[in-house]
Amino acid sequence: MWPRVNRAAEEFYCRLLQEFDEEKKGIHNDPFIYEADVQVQLISKGQPNPLKNILDENDVVFIMEKLPLEKEETSHVEEPQCEETAISDLSTGENVGPLALPVGRASLLLLLLNLFTHTVGLPACSNYILITYWCTHLRLHNVPFYFFTGQLIGLYTMAHNPNMTHLKIHHPVTALPPLWVRCDSSDPEGTCWLGAELVTTNSIAGIVLYTVSCKADKTYSVNLEDLKSSHKKRHHLSIVTTRGFAQYELFKSTALDDTLAASQTTITLDISWSPVDEILQSPPLSSTAALNLKVESGEPRGPLNHLQRELKFLLIVKHDSAAVDRSIECLFTVRGDLDFAEQLWFKMSGSVVSYQDLVKCFTLIIQSLQRGDIQPWLHSGSNSLLSKLIHQSYHGTMDTVTLSGTIPVKMLLEIGLDKLKKDFISFFIGQELASLNHLEYFITPSVDIQEQVYRVQKLHHILEILVSCMLFIKPQHELLFALTQSCIKYYRQNPLDEQHVFQLPVRPAAVKNLYQSEKPQKWKVEISGGQKKVKTVWQLSDSAPVDHLSFHKPDVSELTLNGSLEERIFFTNLVTCSQVHFK
Repeated sequence: MWPRVNRAAEEFYCRLLQEFDEEKKGIHNDPFIYEADVQVQLISKGQPNPLKNILDENDVVFIMEKLPLEKEETSHVEEPQCEETAISDLSTGENVGPLALPVGRASLLLLLLNLFTHTVGLPACSNYILITYWCTHLRLHNVPFYFFTGQLIGLYTMAHNPNMTHLKIHHPVTALPPLWVRCDSSDPEGTCWLGAELVTTNSIAGIVLYTVSCKADKTYSVNLEDLKSSHKKRHHLSIVTTRGFAQYELFKSTALDDTLAASQTTITLDISWSPVDEILQSPPLSSTAALNLKVESGEPRGPLNHLQRELKFLLIVKHDSAAVDRSIECLFTVRGDLDFAEQLWFKMSGSVVSYQDLVKCFTLIIQSLQRGDIQPWLHSGSNSLLSKLIHQSYHGTMDTVTLSGTIPVKMLLEIGLDKLKKDFISFFIGQELASLNHLEYFITPSVDIQEQVYRVQKLHHILEILVSCMLFIKPQHELLFALTQSCIKYYRQNPLDEQHVFQLPVRPAAVKNLYQSEKPQKWKVEISGGQKKVKTVWQLSDSAPVDHLSFHKPDVSELTLNGSLEERIFFTNLVTCSQVHFK
């Protein structure tokens, strides 16, 4: 028995270490399969993290979960599925997203492994604390012995225990990122996650074991003093500290009708404070607050749809005429001071429907310039080919231009770029949010045309963020200016990313009208004391905080003020942990 367990711990640790080493080199792999029906994925820092809604976790972690159905069917190992490992969500034969493992399989090996670590130096009291914690929380009894072999968190714990010197692992052991296992909530407490995180100073000193439970109901009953007392008792503390957190959803884009998909625009307000006086306490004005803005271009309720349509055209620089025919669009708002090239862009976009139309239009203009029939006026600073020809026509001599291939498309692209740049300059300077010096990176003509289009796309996203904030938050100019500078700084150094969340610190007093009469989308209290990593977290939210469970919703409806029926379901989370020292 013991050689098999030792070998399993060695192999599991080495496989995790390989993934971790490759991640540090910038190599991002697909999840790997463990024991035929489990997959392990390393989530890098900055990647979407399934734990963020619960623990604000945004660092490197290992996630273990049930292998999706289609992968399990194609694996070469066929295994009869026992009742405990059956997942009801798979009855349809469809992949329903992240899948959970039975609670027992995620945690049971931990009990046995730490029982026999006593024989190689782990203090008995640590075993007692550990086993009491897991048995009390999960109410596990009469566990089959074979069930412990080669499973999950226990192997992770065993491999990192410095007392396990007999394992064929290089010592000192490299500390791996935390390991989290999706659980199916099949126990009475509704356990949805189990986690293990190492305690390190100069070496690995111990491990923190986390349990996360989640339930959905129309009511909730919890007392802050009870939570504090429970934390004190569990961790043998006399004094604890409390910290509150509330998140308010100020704006979330929704579909206007069945034919128009919603953009992913959200604006939230995060507020934190300490100490906490009671459950669901309203944040005091002495709190720390920040606006979070994630804006997707093309918000249907925003006023920038005309610019978005123009920008879409600029993103096509194809060689074939068919692509041009599909890309030419119309209906653009006219700025008051349009010069000849900008008016041409506006008129051509409303009348040109094919590549041949594009060629005919530019041919007519060039011929009129050559004959001196027109002497159009232009804004200064344009570097387009058409502007160059117009300036040459003032002196009676013009270069010969062959309107074939991509040249007509490039000419249209250049005048469109010039127009959009002037549109953006007009807004930012007119609103006193940025100077020409601030905008230089985005409007410079000194880079190739593809890069110019890309930078204008970044500038358009900044404009979308500011306009969304102005429409739905109505902030003071001081805050808008700070947001503008923050966005400009970010996009000078980073690629375009419409999923990026821009965060702006604010004073609660400046935005109190936005949240004081509202209910938070999420409210939580964190209780801590003693060791930094040891904490208890209770959270209430109006949406499911985990994505691998389908919660049963009680058959209860409430009549809202406008007479419509609406289900009111609350989701509660409880995070508890225990710390075990290896020495």
